[in-house]
Amino acid sequence: MDILEPILILIQKNFLDIITLLWIIWFSGVALGVVVSTVSTCRNRVTLSRLSQRYEHARRRRDQDAVQFELDPERIKDTLIRRETELREDAQKMRLDFGVQGVLGNFRTRIQQRLADLPATQRELVGRLQKIYGGLKEFKDVCGPDQVSLARMALKRGESGKAVALLKRAQSLGNQQVAGASSSQLAAARNKRLAASGAFLLGQLAETEFNYFTATQYYQLAAALQPSNLTYLNAAAELSYAFGEFHETGQLLEKVLTIQVKLLGPEHAGLAQTLNNLGVLRHTQGRHAEAEAFYLWALEICEANRYPQDQDADNLMRNYAALLQEVGRHLEADAVRARAR
Repeated sequence: MDILEPILILIQKNFLDIITLLWIIWFSGVALGVVVSTVSTCRNRVTLSRLSQRYEHARRRRDQDAVQFELDPERIKDTLIRRETELREDAQKMRLDFGVQGVLGNFRTRIQQRLADLPATQRELVGRLQKIYGGLKEFKDVCGPDQVSLARMALKRGESGKAVALLKRAQSLGNQQVAGASSSQLAAARNKRLAASGAFLLGQLAETEFNYFTATQYYQLAAALQPSNLTYLNAAAELSYAFGEFHETGQLLEKVLTIQVKLLGPEHAGLAQTLNNLGVLRHTQGRHAEAEAFYLWALEICEANRYPQDQDADNLMRNYAALLQEVGRHLEADAVRARAR
């Protein structure tokens, strides 16, 4: 009892302080609970948002892959035959212009390869049409969702006219808005991106009709509008090489390589194909030392990534072997060729 009495007196004297302290402790506990609950809720929302974005991306990819295109094999064959005939007639008209003859010959070879394997050609067309079908969604704000839907429906039937008209309109509007959006750099950049995307998709549509001359013009425009876009640069480089415009091809491929090195590093597997393309180009130009340097760089990447039996690696080794054979290094050429399948 003697012990409890001082304690009771102390409590009576400091009752308000004790109540205040208990109140503070209780309030702090409640506040901490609210904070923990809020943080947990935010984390859950972020997680759900990320999962939702992944699901939506996967759904879009699935929907795009599920799109069926009604392509008529006979129509594809007829288009190829017509293009081949046009190129042959053009070649006859240009007998004395050997530069043009070479270009026409390159495109005739492309046409003949596609005629020789129509199932592969049809798969190639479906792949292009899927990309175009997905890319048209970008233009809903510019041309309206109804017009985009109509163009996509026509594309599924193998009819490209509505898509061409829509993309030309979008490209024209984008170019006009770029010129008039000087007060807003963000708007100008967006419109330029849309104009470039429209040009690229028009190039893809031209390739579905095997019209390589028109496709080249659109790819060059897309690359000029968006000079850091690897897809546009590679597309322009591929057809400029077929045209025999090797200087331009070299500039485009070197831009691609510079961007890839900056983004990926000099040893990334993604560089191998670009280096192979540069090797082929320099070999064609007779710049053998440069070609070999590009081939060796690409081979180092292939070996570092442990895919010496990959199809791309095989093509690379065959190209390098052809270079060695041409410069008289026959034993080395045989050794490299033996490594390819």
